[in-house]
Amino acid sequence: MHLRIFVLICFQLLGQAFTIQANAFLSNLQVDHYAPLFTTYAAHLSRSEFTLDQGFHLVYYQSERGIEFSTDKAGDWGLLFKMRDSIYWETASIHQKPVITHSYPDLVKFYFQTNEEVRVDALFHVYSSRIAILYLDIRNLSDQEIELEWYSYLHNPYRVFNDFEYHPQDHSLTFLHEEFPDNWMLNHAIPYANPVYDVWAFSDSLDAVTTLHQFHPQSGGLPQEIDLQRSQHLLLWGRIDHEQGGRCRHDTTRARFQIFLNDDYDRLLTESAPRWGNADENVNASGFYGVELGNFGNLNEADRYHIRLRCMYSGEEAEFEETISEFANKNNIRRNLLLRSDQKVVDVPTLKSLISPQDGTIRLHWTGRFDQEYHIYRRIYGQQGFYERIGAQLTTHTLIDSLPVNGLIHGYVLLASDEEGCFSIHSNEVTSLSHRDFVSYVRDGRMSDSIPRNLLQVISARKRIHLGPKESRPVSIGRGFARDPVEREQIQHELFDRFQADPNPFIAENEAFFSNVPILKTEDAEIQLLYHSAFNLMCQVMLPAEGRCGFNYYVFSREPTWGWGHGGQVFHESITMLAYAFLNPIGAMDSQRIYRERQYDNGYINYRTGPYLDEIIEYAGELTSSAPWYAWLNWEVFTITNDHEFLKEMYESSKQFYHYYISNRDKDGDGLCEWGGHAVLESVRDAYVAVWDEVGWPSEFEALDLNCMLVMEADALAQMAETLSLREEAEEWRRDAQRRRQQINVTFWDEQTGFYYHVSRDKHTFSHQSENDLKRMEIIGFLPLWAGIASPEQAGRLVDHLTDERKFWRPFGIPSLAADDPYYNDKGYWNGPVWVQWNYLIMRGLINYGYNQEATELVGRVARGMIEQLKKDHNFWEFYSPDEAWAGYHKTYIWAGIINRMLLDIANLEPNFWKGP
Repeated sequence: MHLRIFVLICFQLLGQAFTIQANAFLSNLQVDHYAPLFTTYAAHLSRSEFTLDQGFHLVYYQSERGIEFSTDKAGDWGLLFKMRDSIYWETASIHQKPVITHSYPDLVKFYFQTNEEVRVDALFHVYSSRIAILYLDIRNLSDQEIELEWYSYLHNPYRVFNDFEYHPQDHSLTFLHEEFPDNWMLNHAIPYANPVYDVWAFSDSLDAVTTLHQFHPQSGGLPQEIDLQRSQHLLLWGRIDHEQGGRCRHDTTRARFQIFLNDDYDRLLTESAPRWGNADENVNASGFYGVELGNFGNLNEADRYHIRLRCMYSGEEAEFEETISEFANKNNIRRNLLLRSDQKVVDVPTLKSLISPQDGTIRLHWTGRFDQEYHIYRRIYGQQGFYERIGAQLTTHTLIDSLPVNGLIHGYVLLASDEEGCFSIHSNEVTSLSHRDFVSYVRDGRMSDSIPRNLLQVISARKRIHLGPKESRPVSIGRGFARDPVEREQIQHELFDRFQADPNPFIAENEAFFSNVPILKTEDAEIQLLYHSAFNLMCQVMLPAEGRCGFNYYVFSREPTWGWGHGGQVFHESITMLAYAFLNPIGAMDSQRIYRERQYDNGYINYRTGPYLDEIIEYAGELTSSAPWYAWLNWEVFTITNDHEFLKEMYESSKQFYHYYISNRDKDGDGLCEWGGHAVLESVRDAYVAVWDEVGWPSEFEALDLNCMLVMEADALAQMAETLSLREEAEEWRRDAQRRRQQINVTFWDEQTGFYYHVSRDKHTFSHQSENDLKRMEIIGFLPLWAGIASPEQAGRLVDHLTDERKFWRPFGIPSLAADDPYYNDKGYWNGPVWVQWNYLIMRGLINYGYNQEATELVGRVARGMIEQLKKDHNFWEFYSPDEAWAGYHKTYIWAGIINRMLLDIANLEPNFWKGP
């Protein structure tokens, strides 16, 4: 019987036990890679920090990869076993794939079998932001004595490891890795640690340590050169979109591009060109590209460049050309690229091998079609950013480069051309460092050629062990991270202390912490895994008081760390506190206190608040705040924690913020508010909004969504005041909310279509630039259900639209724009995808009006989309497609965690509410 089926049956049989022992759920797993389990791990709140913080994602579900703990910039940490000349590395080749038994925010426990004879039990614990330990127990299951080799390796696909040293006397290795900040972090002066001083330590002596430049034969390129001190010059950049929608953001294959100047095919720029002034990748996983055209040297306005870009996953290509004059004295210009499938393409060749003979020349060999001609390009690293053609119109499949290396690093790429003279996109790059690779080294046992200690992409440690019948051998391996060599030495001592410590108390620590998690009244195994995984996510993104934050706070994502998502808190992400408060009520309240401690005397609260950031974003003389989900959040958190001291504090702060907001966001004084400051950012829906993009700037409209939020703010203030026995104030707040409700219904409701829309600020009609151009069915039209504004008759008409499969009732949730709108894109941004927290608001609105069945089905649809994505990559994402199992653009994203509040609310209404397909 397949393990997945076995596991699901076990869950169904034991489901009642799991609902009773909710705190121990995550200690009683038996799940394989088919299960919808979140598998990213970061340190516990009490042992975490902001500026040097390392998390890990367990990769155990990709058949072509090993069992690895992946990071965004610190390298991937994996395991490999060799026995009787057989290699057990890729999960497709091992006897039993990993089965996870425990999974908490900071640790995972699992087991697997390399073959029928050897079982490995593993516990991986991210002890702190600086230390991670992998505890292994390697067991001989047979009745015979066996001998095997285990390897642990570090592979750095981001850049390279530097300054490598092996210290055999204490079983450790030291080196550096780079963690360049992205452009957002540089622009906002967010502190960072670069380089990071690493230590890799082992509990026992090693038989061999090997350093290599390549992990596998096709991974030999060098990282993009970065010079933060050099000024940006003629940066061409933009977004890469697929023809069928969605950005090109394939993590493993990425796009390749090439640029020629003035039809001169002797010089070539690619995605490996140096970047100046910032450390952004020339092609990144978020679907953006960039290149410094200044790498060509001195350019004049008449120079014409031609860019061609290919998605190596889909085979689609995009291209355009223009003159340098388009920069118009600017140092950067944005040109978005649309990939198309109807472009003429030439097959991409493969540069397979590179041999360095005794005479110092380089021999190149490649594979490709014999009816094509080939062009070899060479770049000398450190001397130039472009490639020069050294072989043109070649009909053979080999070339000898007679230029001696002489200690320099040469990089080579290959292009093919057809009989019409059309060029392919360039091949993979090989360099003069590309000798042995890790996989080949393990396979045949031969050592690598000498590699400079500053250009390593792979570090490998090997140990041979003998095991008697049924005997086991413990092994501990630890990684440590520091800011300098002295700190690294301290971390190294701490690593060896952790080797001697029992990790099991940390399981008990997590079980005690998770004892607060409410019981979810469903026996569905996949729903339970989604529910508990969401708590793991939200727990993980919390960080302790640091810098200007006097309380714990959250970041959008800890692993991977990306600048915009690492700055600090924003009101709309704080909706997840309505779930986190069940797990950690003090932590949720303290996260809200972050806003109060940073509040201005006039009540203003800045757009984003973090330990090293007060992001105010001044625009047109006005400071940007965030969407006013503040009093409502504070009240909702109080209903969970029942902490009256918190309520008293936050009532005063919420009252001040409300008065600031209505005093500064009603430019025409008609009692209805418009978005202000940088209105696109303040409105939350910060890109690809149908009305923003095709009608006008948000502050030009009386804002339906904003005024619904202000109704809920006033309602919350009324309930806070009533609870604090401030009855006169409570009555004033109720009158305020009721007045705004009436205005909303008079102003924003369209009887003809039965929907709510923005209106023009100056005309108070649905026509701004053209007739009825504001009548776009966006998700905000359902907020009057959440805010209790719609009459029962209006609610019925809204639900008719909501449950229309042509518009909003999509397979995996409610899109942010009606699917029959021409601007709809299910993989876009705010023009189609499912934003989980907004679906939560709609669910609350449906329950408000008694549409429990529709609310239940909505949550089931959203949950199914998230479950399918968890099965694929074991991660939570910023948003999801409503039409297929797809997610984007940023992963490990905090607000996806609100799904557990949705599940909890529905399960309390409808026990066993969702049986699955």
